[in-house]
Amino acid sequence: MIDWKRGGKTGSINRWARREVRDWYRHNPAARHARYGWVHGLMRAFFSIAGFGRFLCLYAIVDCIAIAAQTFAAFLPCKWLSSLPASSDGDATLLNVASYLITAQVGALGLVSLGLALVTLIAQREDASTDVSVYYHQSLAFEVVASCIALLAVLCVQLLWPAQLLLGVAGIGAAPQIFKWILLYVHLAWLLMNLGGLAHFIATTFGFVHRSERQRLRERYTANVSQPAILTLRLRQQIYSGASVEILKTDGHSDRNPTAFFGTDMGAPFEVEMMSNFKSGMALYDVRMSCVTWVLRRWSARCLKEMVRKTGAAAPNTPGPVIWFTPVLDRPILGRIEWCRRQGGAHLFWFERTVLWYAFRFRRVPDEA
Repeated sequence: MIDWKRGGKTGSINRWARREVRDWYRHNPAARHARYGWVHGLMRAFFSIAGFGRFLCLYAIVDCIAIAAQTFAAFLPCKWLSSLPASSDGDATLLNVASYLITAQVGALGLVSLGLALVTLIAQREDASTDVSVYYHQSLAFEVVASCIALLAVLCVQLLWPAQLLLGVAGIGAAPQIFKWILLYVHLAWLLMNLGGLAHFIATTFGFVHRSERQRLRERYTANVSQPAILTLRLRQQIYSGASVEILKTDGHSDRNPTAFFGTDMGAPFEVEMMSNFKSGMALYDVRMSCVTWVLRRWSARCLKEMVRKTGAAAPNTPGPVIWFTPVLDRPILGRIEWCRRQGGAHLFWFERTVLWYAFRFRRVPDEA
């Protein structure tokens, strides 16, 4: 019996599958031996922001919080804040420190370019194109470069402190330097994370020179990335296609009981319960099974009552109602899709259809898919 609570409050198939795979790997000796260490996990968690734009957006949020705090502090009668240096006292120090951070960040980017050139040369000589793909993932090369460039852009812009300058023009620039220093410490912490990522990148790059280290990279990539992804994909599909057994407690072959099917088409005749018109390529990527269970069990109970009311008893030869959901997980669909169909039985109520809209999660997929 599947415990949908392992998929969170909504019984998400994706969350359920990831949790099952994670628990299995936690108790597998071979997988545990090849798992990432906590330092690597910490860096991967930070650099998982991944994109240049996302780094800038995250910093913009931090900057807005600092600006709001500075604006609030300008009107706050606090002796401690008023005793801090005025806005003109520490500008030279802030400018010098920022210039040092920019110099360090530019030097780090130079090392990244040298490392990528070395790996490209080795790949051309030894025909290690597959290993290069693994190397890019393991070394966090793209993530480190994106973070370094984003920090460099932030440091260059903050040389002038444009937001604080606007506050001064607005007449609230007498606030102390503490908020500029807080942002400067954020810059420093960000730089230290980038340097940590750079150290990991360099260590991985130098290790790539040796065949034995490349073999170890492949093993760790398999244990941490490719194999969990494959297991999760297969487990999601198996759970989804066999969910009717868990939801309605039937094997799908009973002649009388209401049945449900997922990821299949039972053919005509049928009545359409839910339909969508996808103007661009979409795919079903998750189903919240706790919500689907609530709807289908209500529907099943109404169907059974209706069968008893019409026949006086559930006649053995009376075919049971069937409801099915045609979308297949991760398969692109486009156009007018009648994705919830029913054959016999009771209609779904409007609020039940609303719950199903919430339960079946579609997302856009690339056109080439």
